[in-house]
Amino acid sequence: MGGDQFLAVLQNDPVPIRQRDSSISQRLAEVIDLALVEKPEIYFKSAAEFKKALLSVV
Repeated sequence: MGGDQFLAVLQNDPVPIRQRDSSISQRLAEVIDLALVEKPEIYFKSAAEFKKALLSVV
């Protein structure tokens, strides 16, 4: 079962976070969704940059 979940993560696009939990703010959802793109280095160059983006919306 664990292998199937791993393959699903690799083979499928991530579900936008607000589809899973609509109570999440739009601004926070944008940061989370950007972090889940296939090549996150396009958006966040470092963990510090991701942290800064998260802190700006919470």
